[in-house]
Amino acid sequence: MWRRDFLMKTAGAAVAATWGAGSSPAGGRELMDAHQALRAAHGRLDNLRGASAVYAQAVDHHQQVLAWHSTAQATERKQIAALAADTGGFVGFLTYDLGMAETAAVHYRDAAALARQAGDLASCTNLIGQMSRILADQGHYRRALDLADGALHLSGTRAHPAVRSWLHAVRAHHHACLGNTRASQSDLSTAWSMLARADDGEKPPYISYLSAPELGKWTGHAMARLGQTTPSFLTTGRSALEEARAHWPASSVRGSAEVLTVSARVYAASGDREQAADLASRSVTIATATGSARNLRAALAAQAQAASGTGAVQAGSASQPC
Repeated sequence: MWRRDFLMKTAGAAVAATWGAGSSPAGGRELMDAHQALRAAHGRLDNLRGASAVYAQAVDHHQQVLAWHSTAQATERKQIAALAADTGGFVGFLTYDLGMAETAAVHYRDAAALARQAGDLASCTNLIGQMSRILADQGHYRRALDLADGALHLSGTRAHPAVRSWLHAVRAHHHACLGNTRASQSDLSTAWSMLARADDGEKPPYISYLSAPELGKWTGHAMARLGQTTPSFLTTGRSALEEARAHWPASSVRGSAEVLTVSARVYAASGDREQAADLASRSVTIATATGSARNLRAALAAQAQAASGTGAVQAGSASQPC
């Protein structure tokens, strides 16, 4: 509780300071910096404590940014629209993590429209990719693939490599859900090859989580799916997930539930029920502590899979970035 209060008061004081310094509601570099600092603080708190710890504050902040955008001068509207796309996408993720998929999809769609208005192609394509994940979690794999295809077509070579890398990893999962082995492997190869170019000093903050452990997690997701028909893929998935768990950032507490869940599924499908049960139990504990309805649902399914000894991977194995 003290950490949340400290973050909220610190970020709030930063916003208040800009107004006290004479910045107008219409603009100001200091005001933009304060809003970006507040968004970053919300993101850190979500990673540590979960969506429920920050949801109300994040929604309120997004509404403030939208109000600022609606009254801004024409010369400032693009930059503020980019900020609104970021805060809106974050609210979309929080909403989804709390189990409200349909409402989250609306937030993502509105945020993508703001990103287009800002001329931020990378942000727009990232948000479309996020929408595709919701469809995949609901079992609409073909529609999810169509959205991911559209995002990659829109981005071409213009979006930041980190965004393109993540989109290829997500599309690899969608291909795997449809049993498209070759396409899934091709996307994973592209995602990993682009990772080396992702940390160029210009990585957008909304994709800052893109890393080798993140791609390892997505490799595990895809291999868990492909392993349903070709068991050798489970070995590849286990290796990728062991590496991801070994290097998972300590600051990403909520997100660790996801990598534990998919690991449990791969171990269960491999016949190692004891290890699968342990990993699933750890994921349930984290998902419960962080109030993540999305992660808890997936973790409980993995726990049931480990208990039953079935190799079937349940629907909803895709998940949000940490």
